[in-house]
Amino acid sequence: MRWIIPATTAMWAFWRWLERREQQRLRERDRISALYVNPFLSACEDLQSRIYSILELNGLRTLRKRYPDSAYAHETLYLIVRYFGWVSSVLRYGPYTQDSEVIRLTELIRNDFATTACPVGPFAFFRIEQKALGKLVMERFEGQYGIEMDTIPFYDFKEQLESPPLSESQSIQQSLKALKEARSGKSLKGRERLAQAQVHLVDLLCYLESQVGISLFPGERKTCTLPK
Repeated sequence: MRWIIPATTAMWAFWRWLERREQQRLRERDRISALYVNPFLSACEDLQSRIYSILELNGLRTLRKRYPDSAYAHETLYLIVRYFGWVSSVLRYGPYTQDSEVIRLTELIRNDFATTACPVGPFAFFRIEQKALGKLVMERFEGQYGIEMDTIPFYDFKEQLESPPLSESQSIQQSLKALKEARSGKSLKGRERLAQAQVHLVDLLCYLESQVGISLFPGERKTCTLPK
């Protein structure tokens, strides 16, 4: 019976090791979620929601009442550029660097903004500009989880729009002009790009939420009507 005590001790040590390992895994999951997953989901949700509101719910009328100084146009551009920043960061540092479905869907969204199949004008951001704009709004700082990343505040971005390189960017200026001059979402120049991007953003969100097992944004999402 002498073997019982060593065996019991070994079993207890093994279960303690498994428990510590699981705790470390959960802490690492929480760290990754805080650093990349949740901010990326928020960037996707905010952008798809704004696009759907503008194109399908006559959101420009509401936005103009809320922002009579046309700040809604700058805010919409901020949501687009914010997405560019987070998608580059999450594909480089986050948990989806080798996820084939995330890569496929983000590539579709990248192409929605870059394709020349639609008229090159408002909301046409070629791939190299998407990366450059994304870098402009991302910042690194020391936080709870070490070196963290976040996007600059909207008001800082709005100030950047007044000076180069953003003030000299044709894609930025054409997009702002289109948002300010459109009478409705139906007459918005470049709406085809936005509609297609919104559909793919919803697909991306549904997939990501199925992977993490929760939805941070309750409610049914609808997609924009695509041109035939």
